[in-house]
Formats: sequence, structure tokens, C-alpha cells
Amino acid sequence: MINKLIPNEYLEDIYQIDMARLFKSGYRNLIMDIDNTIMPWNEYVITPKLVRWVNQTISMGFKICLLSNNNIQRAHSLADKLGIMAASNRGKPLPRAFISAINALQGTRRDTIVIGDQIFTDILGGNILGLYTILVDPISPNEFFGTKINRFMEKFIRRRIL
Repeated sequence: MINKLIPNEYLEDIYQIDMARLFKSGYRNLIMDIDNTIMPWNEYVITPKLVRWVNQTISMGFKICLLSNNNIQRAHSLADKLGIMAASNRGKPLPRAFISAINALQGTRRDTIVIGDQIFTDILGGNILGLYTILVDPISPNEFFGTKINRFMEKFIRRRIL
């Protein structure tokens, strides 16, 4: 079980990801968490830096789908503003949530990457399906109460695996 909690990569933020290397390795699709992965929790302002990263990633040939356990309308609104997709089926780490994003991307398990800031939702869910997973540090200490409980448990896991 502990292996399902270990990401393939661990980086400070999305801007540290070597997208060119991943593209050369055959990856074409990204499933991305929103809260504290690409934007602070409960914030709605899209930074120019994020817009540039998304545009560069798309221009390389990647497709991006947002997958969040938060408000579905927020995910779709953000996706529309960034010119990317959002999966309507939430419920991470359940496989159905990730499968809905893979289907939206018209991707496969072999060409899809999951990027997120939480071990028990993003990484676990991606690893259950055998997807390539990248864990990033949370952008902000502000979080939903339930996430704070997960973070407490994550501290112990992070010490053992990272």
C-alpha cells in the first residue's frame, strides 16, 4: 500500500517540471489538481505566470484537464479561462474521477500524467491506475479543513518516502 503513495517525481511547483523530457518520453496528457497545485485554495485570480505555463505546455503538444474535489463550476470556469478542459466527475482518489479526466483528454493510462499537491488524493488516485504522478508542494498554507487533516497524516508519509 505504501508504494501507492509514492510519486514518480517530487518538485517544488509546476514550474520546475521538465515538460520537454516528459513529452520526449511519450506523455501527451496532464490531469491537474487546482487548489494549492496551480492556484491558492479558494482564490480566483489567474496569474500571468500560470497562463504562460499553460500556453507553453499546450504549444509543446500537451492536453490539460483539471480535476478537483472542489466546486465543479469553479473548475470549469477556470478551465474555460485557460483554454483547457475540466472533468466533471470528482471524487479523488477514486479511479472513476481519473478515468473521467483520461476520457475527456482522449488519452490512455500510458500517456497521462497526474500533477497535484496531495498524496492521499492526487498521487494515490493516479498510482492506483498506474499513471505517472508528480507531487508538488502546496502553494499556500490556506486550505479546506478536511485537507488540513490529510496534511497532518501526510507529514508522516512525506518523512518516510520523500
